[in-house]
Amino acid sequence: MTQPQLPGADLGDLANQVRQLLRAHLHPRRFRKGTLLWREGETSGLLVAITAGRVKVYRLLPTGKAVTVFLFGPGDVFGFLPFLDGGAYPAYAQAIEDVEADVLPRSALLQALRADPDLAVALIALLGRRLREAMDLIQGLSTPGVQSRVAAALLALLVEEQPNTPLVIKLPVTAHEFAGAIGIAPETLSRALKHFEGDGILAREGPGCYRVLNLESLEQAAAPPID
Repeated sequence: MTQPQLPGADLGDLANQVRQLLRAHLHPRRFRKGTLLWREGETSGLLVAITAGRVKVYRLLPTGKAVTVFLFGPGDVFGFLPFLDGGAYPAYAQAIEDVEADVLPRSALLQALRADPDLAVALIALLGRRLREAMDLIQGLSTPGVQSRVAAALLALLVEEQPNTPLVIKLPVTAHEFAGAIGIAPETLSRALKHFEGDGILAREGPGCYRVLNLESLEQAAAPPID
């Protein structure tokens, strides 16, 4: 049986461990682009383990404006918070591309948790790691390192490199939503992108689309700043 890792593991390792612990219970499902996986306030829902495509999690402000909170992609596992605390979903989740995922409804997850305590440990560790990263993001709002945050977020959007194929990054949401998801102002994102263009790291191909001219420099830019 897979043993739970310590909370020091990164998000990818923890998400993969949850996937492995649930492999006998998950079943595949597809969500077409634009589909709502759930709405804010709902208590029923799904644990979702994405294999392809992306999902945005957003909240609606009283003004009606949507604010993106998270962007999830291949390898991410999410949607299980209401199953652990008994509350409702605090945000909407919507497929922004055609999505392929392995899913598990609430009732099945609760049964799996009762049968395997290691699963509960793994889910709590995953939730804790995501909370820590959210706290780091909040702290980063008032500290240097914007360019490294933008570079890291762009690298996360790169698909596996194909031989003789240019590397292209396409923002999965509007620039305004993307900026909000990584915790910076839209104007700050625009300045960072122009900086990368000026340094010959990126070339703008169209709205929200950039060709990577120098992958090594983009990876170096993603390194956290040294105090």
